[in-house]
Amino acid sequence: MKAPNHQHGPTSGDDGGVRQQAHAWVVHLTSGTATQDDARALALWRSVPEHDAAFRAAAGLWQRTGDALAGTSRPTVAREAPRGMTRRRMLGRVAAGGVASASIAAAGATLVLRWPTLRAPYRTGTGQIRTVTLPGGIRIELDAETALDADLDDMRQDIVLHAGSVAVTVPANRTALAVVVGEARLVTEPSEPAEVVVRCRPRGGLSGWVGGQDADVACLSGRVTVVPAPGVPATRLVAGQEVGIGPDARGLHAIDVAATAAWRRGLLVFRGTPLAQVVDDLNRYRPGRIVVASSAAAARRVTGVFHLARPEEALGSIRTALALSEVRFGDRLVVLR
Repeated sequence: MKAPNHQHGPTSGDDGGVRQQAHAWVVHLTSGTATQDDARALALWRSVPEHDAAFRAAAGLWQRTGDALAGTSRPTVAREAPRGMTRRRMLGRVAAGGVASASIAAAGATLVLRWPTLRAPYRTGTGQIRTVTLPGGIRIELDAETALDADLDDMRQDIVLHAGSVAVTVPANRTALAVVVGEARLVTEPSEPAEVVVRCRPRGGLSGWVGGQDADVACLSGRVTVVPAPGVPATRLVAGQEVGIGPDARGLHAIDVAATAAWRRGLLVFRGTPLAQVVDDLNRYRPGRIVVASSAAAARRVTGVFHLARPEEALGSIRTALALSEVRFGDRLVVLR
């Protein structure tokens, strides 16, 4: 799909044309094919107030469409199926409605987050893991579908995580390093080595639509201080501890250091992990999308060790272990229920 036609100046007397361009931008931005050049072009297009307002309205409509589909894709619709429709076709339509709803909801939830992700100088794609070394010997390992900025100079020592997961290794004999995730901020101790793993995700509900993020911060070695938000009391972590950030986050708890960020060794390790989180992880390594069609299934727990290079094998094992059924739409869309 080509990027929308970029009109950088105001379109006087053509509100319909501006709205069409805004909707085209929303579709393109959530298609998975947008590039950094597209992001820059869209930023310039949105610099016109009328364009920015149209874009925000289009994004809101995208969200409401997802909500509407979710409300009309319940199984009760199947009782109104036309005569002559087979059970297979009827279930297919219900499943397709769920897929459409989930796909639009997922696209909308990441709509705002794609902005900094597209513009980030350090990022990875689906199934890609990357290691970068920053000035001062800071080593950062980026998990799949991760994006971050780094602002390292004499005045500031900040890394901003926009999406995904990172493992950050800080050498000794350097100033304190801060990792920023949304409103949260974690800071290492000056002149002390440390290794931390940070994972972020869009916050549930409306907050996620406007860029709200939840996170998990794990300390593998050294010490770090975590401030969830301005004015909120800080939490001090030592090696082997993790804390969650967000309204429903888990408090300070012990972790298995060897299992944390096992993706660095080419593995995914789950120990009583909700299926919803497992699917989120698999979606970062598998082209397309896996959707869990019910909240009951999403809450099921998964335990196992899987290879990142074989996500289809992992999906099959999990489906069998939990006695789930699946519906496939081509090679890429999979619905579990």
